[in-house]
Amino acid sequence: MDAFQFNKEVKPLLKGYSVEFSTSANGDFGNLERIELEGFNKLATVEFWSEGWIGIDIYDCACDEQIMNILLSPEEKDLVPKAFEKLLDTLNRNS
Repeated sequence: MDAFQFNKEVKPLLKGYSVEFSTSANGDFGNLERIELEGFNKLATVEFWSEGWIGIDIYDCACDEQIMNILLSPEEKDLVPKAFEKLLDTLNRNS
């Protein structure tokens, strides 16, 4: 998965969330494409690194708690679909 695929496959399933895209060069794991989501008292970031790392973080403002924090290495690419299922389930619950 990358930012283009996220925009095509995941973003349409997140109704009611504002979405901002940003990029940054030469980070810890290469170039970064970052997606920030906000809505329904939740803040989320999805990070795609050019070296294959993927980060997902969700913060619930209502309960003042981080409810998801995952960093997947390139070797863990088989875990990516499950991580995005969890992201969608968490953000769409009670939205």
